[in-house]
Amino acid sequence: MVSLETARSGTARDRTAVRRRETPGVGLGKLLRDADMIFNRALREELARHDISFSQFQHLWQLWKSEGLAQVELSRRIGIETASSTAVIDQLEKRRLIRRERDAADRRRINVTLTPAGRALQGPLTERVTAVNALARQGLSKTEVGVLFDIVERVIDNLRKARVD
Repeated sequence: MVSLETARSGTARDRTAVRRRETPGVGLGKLLRDADMIFNRALREELARHDISFSQFQHLWQLWKSEGLAQVELSRRIGIETASSTAVIDQLEKRRLIRRERDAADRRRINVTLTPAGRALQGPLTERVTAVNALARQGLSKTEVGVLFDIVERVIDNLRKARVD
């Protein structure tokens, strides 16, 4: 972090670092949205190399973390309606990356499980996601990345609390 004194007497880079911290009263949402859009564009391009959409990746990611989820629970974890998830699950099933099975104990429940082909994508897709994250963090120290995460989490918490109050 550059002190104001260093910036006044220091290099142009030091002055730019301070100038960046002089933020306007509005624009945080746009900045976060722009970061989200460009990050997701890069991620989608990497996933496309494996012919996987972002929605398909979200479903696979949840199944890699918790195999055999009920279709309703899978949708809930992703944050989309079950009807929206059904189309993605249909695509993944058609590609033989997942399968749906009725629960023997509760015939209303449909469990979604990975096939060997779906499990095999975990390594290659995780590598692509890791590469996009590394690109986004390029030039940032571990400390700066930690501070960035902390700040964004506080912004999220602030806005969540405001909704509750």
